[in-house]
Amino acid sequence: MSQTKRTYHYIVFFIFVLMLLLISGGCGPKVQLKSFGTECAPTNLEVKADDETLMLKWNTNCPDGRLLSGYYIYLEKKPLADYRNQAPPRGVKPLNHDPYPGDTDPEDRWERMKIEHLDNGVEYYVSVRALYPDRTVSIASNEVAVMPRPEGEFELAFRYSDLNDGFSFANCETVRADGELNDLYFYHKDGIDFIASPHRLNGFLRKSSFYSLGKTKSIYQYPELDLDFAPVEKIPALVGESYLVKTADGNFAKIRIEQITGENKERRMFIKYIYQTNKEQMSF
Repeated sequence: MSQTKRTYHYIVFFIFVLMLLLISGGCGPKVQLKSFGTECAPTNLEVKADDETLMLKWNTNCPDGRLLSGYYIYLEKKPLADYRNQAPPRGVKPLNHDPYPGDTDPEDRWERMKIEHLDNGVEYYVSVRALYPDRTVSIASNEVAVMPRPEGEFELAFRYSDLNDGFSFANCETVRADGELNDLYFYHKDGIDFIASPHRLNGFLRKSSFYSLGKTKSIYQYPELDLDFAPVEKIPALVGESYLVKTADGNFAKIRIEQITGENKERRMFIKYIYQTNKEQMSF
């Protein structure tokens, strides 16, 4: 065979291999859908958001003796719920190239996984599929829409009694009540505790406003808000109640008063918060 013909055959062979790779979806995980019904597909997926982080928890819902090779986690910016009972659309690959083997508790019917280094303020759609030894996958779990955002708890000292008598939501740190980054402070008057805007201390300080959400079981109550009443610059603060704070930047924080202790200048307020990094967005 001449050199020219050999070169031609090599080129044809290369194009053939390349076409096979494109048809098969490249080098991503190669899986096929296999439904065993709900007895072995992941169910009851729960996703808790935090700062650039998601915590996943789902029920294995799998009978004893059923072998699994692990789980594929799907993290998309568009819903996949329409594909729950069929293979994902072409181009959609699981977040993990290698199957997630599950956590270290073999007796627990729940699996847990942490996903880090995500973008705050971005809505993600999360679902999970089980992978079987024959490389087939189950139908998908329920899909959860979730948005990473900072959250935590801080202790607020009585106004002017300590250096941590204010809090900056943007920086997620305690500051001075009269500091230029402060978003709120609290004081006690006529037997009532109030949280208030720093603007009330000094007209040059940041101006915050407050909405009452009433008594709540936890700070996670009311994940979506659409309020049609005007906010105020100071508001009574009661243990077990939640409030929405609009900062001077136009961002919203949801807070819940967890505990109030002490008297006079020793009084302390313990507050849980969730901060929305997208301006004007009231979803948590």
